[in-house]
Amino acid sequence: MARPQAPRGQGRARVLAAALELFALHGVSGTSLQMIGDHLGVTKAAVYYQFHAKEDIVLAVVESAVEQLRGHIEAAEAAPTPEESTVVALDGLIDVVLAHRQVVASMLSDPEVTRILEAHEDFNDLTTRLGEQLLGPEPSQRRAVAVPLLALGIAHAGADPHLVDMDDDTLRAEMRHLGRVLVEASSRTP
Repeated sequence: MARPQAPRGQGRARVLAAALELFALHGVSGTSLQMIGDHLGVTKAAVYYQFHAKEDIVLAVVESAVEQLRGHIEAAEAAPTPEESTVVALDGLIDVVLAHRQVVASMLSDPEVTRILEAHEDFNDLTTRLGEQLLGPEPSQRRAVAVPLLALGIAHAGADPHLVDMDDDTLRAEMRHLGRVLVEASSRTP
C-alpha cells in the first residue's frame, strides 16, 4: 500500500517547520537531513526531494525575513533625509526581528548559518544597504561602533529567552526607544 502524500506545497512547509524546530534544538550545524526526515517520519530521500541540501532549507527558512527586510530597506532608501532613513531602517530591522523571533533565535550564532548567508549574494547586498542606512552619510567613529552594537543588540533582544514572555508591542516600543537613544548619542561628537 502506498503512503499517502501531502498536497503539493505542504511537503515543503512540513520540512521547513520540522527543520526550524530542530534548528532551535540542535542548531543548523547539529541538524542533518536524516534528522529532519526522522522527525517527520519520512525518509531522507523524501526530504531531499523537497530540498537538495541543508543550505537550501536554511535559505528557505530565512526567505520571508529577507523579503520583509528588503521592503524596509527600500523604504529607508526612499526617505527624504538621512535622519529619517536611519529611523525607518532601525524600525524595519526591529519589525523583521520581532516577526521572525524563532528564526533569529535558531540561527543567530550558528557558524554554519553565517557561512551560508555570507555566500548568498542577495543577503550580503541587503545587509550592506541596511548598514548604509543605519550609518548615514559620513559616519563618525562613534556611529561606526554604535551600528553593529545596535543591530546585534536588536537581534539578541528578539531572540532572548528571558524576553519571550514580553509581548511584541511592548518589546518593539522598548527596542525603538533604546535604539533611537543610541542613534542620537552616536550622532553627537565626544
